[in-house]
Amino acid sequence: MGRAELPDGGAVLRVEGDLDMATAPTLEDELADAGFAKRLVLDLSQCTFLDSSAVRVLVSSVRDSEAAGGSLALVVTDPGILRVLEISGIDTMIPVHDNLDAAL
Repeated sequence: MGRAELPDGGAVLRVEGDLDMATAPTLEDELADAGFAKRLVLDLSQCTFLDSSAVRVLVSSVRDSEAAGGSLALVVTDPGILRVLEISGIDTMIPVHDNLDAAL
């Protein structure tokens, strides 16, 4: 996972590989460390797998972000991951973009 700070004080967090039970806690920590009161973009364009533990992190993170006055957006290019987000309803809670420029 990598993080890049944005000029406006927000951050882009990049996920590579699987986002599952083993890695979801790291994502949760990274999102919290970035600060929910900011504009956060979670770049999943290099993510290869997403399970229910990652969905739980996304749901709790968007709620924390909204409560803190921030925002959360996703970048998703993989049709399988997009399908998981659609089935779970995440795509109705968090804006989903097909590239980083659109998310910014």
